[in-house]
Amino acid sequence: MNRKSFSSAFSKALRRVIVSESADFVNTSAVFALRVGFVISLLHFSPILRTINERSDGFHQNHMSENYYYTMPDTNMINPNNQVTAPRQTSAAAAPKKKNSLFRLFLACLLILTVFLTIGGTAYFLNDLGIINIPGMASETSAGSRKGKQKTKTDGGSKSLSGAGAAEMTVPVQGDLTGCNVILDPGHGGRDTGCVFPFNNPKYDECDFNLRIAEQVKAELEARGAVVYMTRTDNEWVSLYNRIAQTHLICMDIAKEQGILPFSAEREAELRAALQESIDINEDSVASGGMGLMVGSGVGEDLQELMEMEYELEDVFFLAIHLNSNESRTLHGTQIYYVSDESVIQSERNQMRTNSEFQRSDFPIRDEYYGRFSERSETLSYLLYDSIVGEIPEFDTNAHQVLADNYAVLREHGLTGALIEVAFLSDDNDRAILLQDGTNEKVATGIANALEYYMMQE
Repeated sequence: MNRKSFSSAFSKALRRVIVSESADFVNTSAVFALRVGFVISLLHFSPILRTINERSDGFHQNHMSENYYYTMPDTNMINPNNQVTAPRQTSAAAAPKKKNSLFRLFLACLLILTVFLTIGGTAYFLNDLGIINIPGMASETSAGSRKGKQKTKTDGGSKSLSGAGAAEMTVPVQGDLTGCNVILDPGHGGRDTGCVFPFNNPKYDECDFNLRIAEQVKAELEARGAVVYMTRTDNEWVSLYNRIAQTHLICMDIAKEQGILPFSAEREAELRAALQESIDINEDSVASGGMGLMVGSGVGEDLQELMEMEYELEDVFFLAIHLNSNESRTLHGTQIYYVSDESVIQSERNQMRTNSEFQRSDFPIRDEYYGRFSERSETLSYLLYDSIVGEIPEFDTNAHQVLADNYAVLREHGLTGALIEVAFLSDDNDRAILLQDGTNEKVATGIANALEYYMMQE
């Protein structure tokens, strides 16, 4: 192992230790109070400085002051929990030496607090924006994200990829994916456009890009021998739980064809009827009934049976195709999401405090579920990032590359899968590349290479 590889491995191992030791603290109820405390401290900071300015002859500083939980990431932000207590006023008769000593002590404490809040608060805000990575934050969980820039090296007719678990292997550019089954989920559609640009007068809708990219991915995968299924094939509304129900039904068909369907005929019919009902309702709310057997926190018995069946389908993959957006328009490039037990549990703990759906009497609150094979999805996610950026180097992101989070379309089944945020529609350069001829083909090539490389490792 060379020095760079050792450093990367050591860094990742260190992050895992930090995360495991701090995860419980990160997700306690103190998080909200810490953030509020930080903001309040900043709001009171300017008056305090003015007081010091008057007493210290010139010291001066200016201070600048969708219910879509089922798909969008749930991000917690942590800030230091410190409270500034103003010193008691000393009388005019107090000794000047004592007065000066107390003032110096107050000033020293204030300066220490200022440095702590400035460094810590800035770091956490930047992490929340995705510009830097702080281990242990909710968006990163057990596996962490990788900020180091991983490149895909091209050598003639083959590609050598780096990344988590990649080892030293070479992947043929036009290889064989025979035996591989892929469920492609073009995000949004119909009344749900996804992100748009420009924000105030939309000209571009994410859902249109997603479908065109997915169609190209389908063509590329099929050309390599894979069997591909699409959750939507036109600009129609397809609810999240409709997509997941489709996924379970496809998996039942594949398992039955392979002779490993674990259900009796009666149980199979029962599960198929429940899943078809979610498809027919085609809504995401608890009240509509469209969530079906996927409703509630944790994992119910019906869903667990399906997930355990799907854990055995190692040649079946789920890939959701999306574009990203950022109001500040500072972020660009590809990001890949996957789910783990820890990322889902952290999010659900937070949702229990903040999401009104969790307060409904008909919303089941179950025990926290452990059992997902998240390592498979993590490995695939890194390969997807490296492969896509290998085809389009401009999509090397300035945000987190790979993150574990809580997306319904990944959470509610047991397949190896990832949600691919191909690029930022809000970024001028990313958008220009997305609109170029040939970009979709390059994205498709990157995705196909990643799947082929993953299957070679397995």
